Amino acid sequence: MTPNLKRRILFATKNPGKFQEFKKTFEKLSTDHEIVSYNDLPYAVPDCEEKGATFEENALLKARNARSHLKNPEKDMIVVADDSGMEIDCLGGEPGVRTRRWAGHEMTDDEIIEYCLDKLRGEKDRSASYVSCFAISLPDGTEKTILDRSRGTILQAPRNSSQLVGMPFRSLFFVPELNIMFHEVRDLSPADRRGYKLGHEEAIQQIIQFLAR
Repeated sequence: MTPNLKRRILFATKNPGKFQEFKKTFEKLSTDHEIVSYNDLPYAVPDCEEKGATFEENALLKARNARSHLKNPEKDMIVVADDSGMEIDCLGGEPGVRTRRWAGHEMTDDEIIEYCLDKLRGEKDRSASYVSCFAISLPDGTEKTILDRSRGTILQAPRNSSQLVGMPFRSLFFVPELNIMFHEVRDLSPADRRGYKLGHEEAIQQIIQFLAR
């Protein structure tokens, strides 16, 4: 497919960290689409109120918000929105969909990291799941949600070299069986992953398969 025929995907975020992670993974798996974010549009799209009780509900709210505010020629774009987060076992699945307002107010990356470590202080079981949920909205009104999970543990202290703006848990989420950070798994070959399931990548692969149908 030649570059000028590539369909555009709007990844509905202003978060540079999330956009970088999605674009890098998507383009590793497929080069058939051009990936853009809200920051690439010539106009602003209002923020979406994330009032859903589940990752799927929030992802759909974001996708529908984006779709409703697109203008020509962007109305023909595919919209993909995500709602991702950490579910920590010993905290009953917190923070889940409430990461940014975990403490009851809007939090910065550093505040989320500090709050998480305070809540886990003294806990022996630091196991957790990283949830990746995507909602797809096509110009014809078709919608689909895709959700997957990856298992790991929360470190005792953040790994500074893994910090990325907009993604606080990137510096905390560790995969013990591979002895590396979660975000580093995607750089391993399938053989070197030794069966570890990278939910974020598998979910994006499902997006690609859905768009190719």
